[in-house]
Amino acid sequence: MIWPPQSPDCNPIELLWDELDRRVRKTKAANINQLWKNLKVVWESIPAETLEELTSRMPRICQAVINAKRGSFEESRI
Repeated sequence: MIWPPQSPDCNPIELLWDELDRRVRKTKAANINQLWKNLKVVWESIPAETLEELTSRMPRICQAVINAKRGSFEESRI
């Protein structure tokens, strides 16, 4: 697969950061120390199956980026 250069959409870690962000936001930390603790707990709780699911989406996402010709796209529509 040829990946478009300079496309953060084609970096699988971005999917993981998004997943981590969604999960951490649900924890409602009261302060920065609690946020760091929650972040560590959530990070360690993400199962391998979730990582596999995220990476399995990459070919579809990369193709959508190519098709969009540097324009925007919504993953739900691909």
